[in-house]
Amino acid sequence: MYNIGIIGIGFLGGSLAKSLSKSKKVKSIIASDKNINSLKKAYSDGVITDYTLDINEKFSDCDIVFICTPVSYIVEYVKKIKKVIKKDCIITDTGSTKKTILEETKKINVEFIGAHPMIGSERSGYETSKDLLFENSYYIITKSKKNSEEAVEKLKELILEIRAIPIIIDADKHDYITSVISHIPHIVASALVKLVKTSDDEAETMKTLAAGGFKDITRIASSDPVMWENICVENKGEILNSLDRFIEILENFKKQISSRDKLYEYFDSSKKYRDSFINRKINGNTMPELNVSIKDENGAIAKITTILSENNIGIRNIEVLNNRENNFGALRIVVRTYEERDLGYDIIKNLGYDIVKIN
Repeated sequence: MYNIGIIGIGFLGGSLAKSLSKSKKVKSIIASDKNINSLKKAYSDGVITDYTLDINEKFSDCDIVFICTPVSYIVEYVKKIKKVIKKDCIITDTGSTKKTILEETKKINVEFIGAHPMIGSERSGYETSKDLLFENSYYIITKSKKNSEEAVEKLKELILEIRAIPIIIDADKHDYITSVISHIPHIVASALVKLVKTSDDEAETMKTLAAGGFKDITRIASSDPVMWENICVENKGEILNSLDRFIEILENFKKQISSRDKLYEYFDSSKKYRDSFINRKINGNTMPELNVSIKDENGAIAKITTILSENNIGIRNIEVLNNRENNFGALRIVVRTYEERDLGYDIIKNLGYDIVKIN
C-alpha cells in the first residue's frame, strides 16, 4: 500500500485526494497547502489523513508525492520536499508545461517524473474538486532517461487507480502539443471576451446577447489568471510559435473571405476533422465505437445508456450529433473494449435500433 503526499489541495490536488482516498492501494494521504480552510475541509471530508501548512517531516513516509501547484512553483517545492522524503520516494507534478521543469529537476538528486493530467476546467479551489475528475481522461507521463522503470510503473499503477489513461510522451513534444490544444485555445477565448468588451455599447447589448456558442467557446476564459500567467511564461517559445501558425490561418481566411468556394472548403474540412475527435486513440490504437440512430424524444439517450450499464458495458465517451446527414447514427458511444462493443451492438440491434460498429 502507498503513503501519498499532495502539495496543493486545490481543484486538481483535491480531486486527486478524493479519488485516491477510495483506492484500496492507498494507506494514507498527507496534504500541504497555504489555505488552512481547504486542508481542514479535506480532512473533515475524510479524503486526507493528515495535513500541514509547511513542507516538513510529515512527508517522510511518503512513497509518492504529487505537486499540484502553479508551474512556476514546482521546482521550488521539489527542492523543499527533497529534504524530508525518504530516498526511494517518487515526486511527480500536474503542471501543463514540462521541458523547463524537467531540465531544472535533473539537477536535483530525486526520482522526479513529470506528468500532466489532461483535465480542462475554469474552476479552482478545493470546493470545486471531485472524485471522478480523472475518469477516462488522458494522464501524460514525460518519462526521462533518469527515471527507473519501477518508479514509472508505480506512477502508472496509481493513475489507473483514479481511472485515468496513462500515456508516455516526450517532454518537448508535450509542450508543443499543449501549446496548440490547450494554451492557444485559452488565449483565443480570452481574446474573444476582450473583443466583446471593447466592441460593446454602453448598454452592454453584446454582453446581454452573448449566449450558446459564445459562452461555450469562451468558458475557459474564466480560469485562474495566475495559473495562466505562469503557463504562458513557462511555455513562451512553443506558444509564440503556435500563435504564429494560428495568425497565419486567420490571415489566409481574410484573403479567402471573398471566395465562396474557399469558404466552404475552410468550414467543411474543419467540420469533418472535428467530427472525428470522439474516436480517440490510446498508444496508437483506435478505441471501439458504436453509432446508434435514435429518435428525437425525451429519454432516448437515457434508455441506451441504461441498457449498456445493465449489461456492464462501460462508456468512455459519448457525443450527440446535431444532424443526421450521415447514413448512420445520431449518437456516438465509445466503449472500453471490442468485446463490449460487440456485446452492445448485439443487444441494441436486437431491440430494433439502427446501429453501426466502428473500428
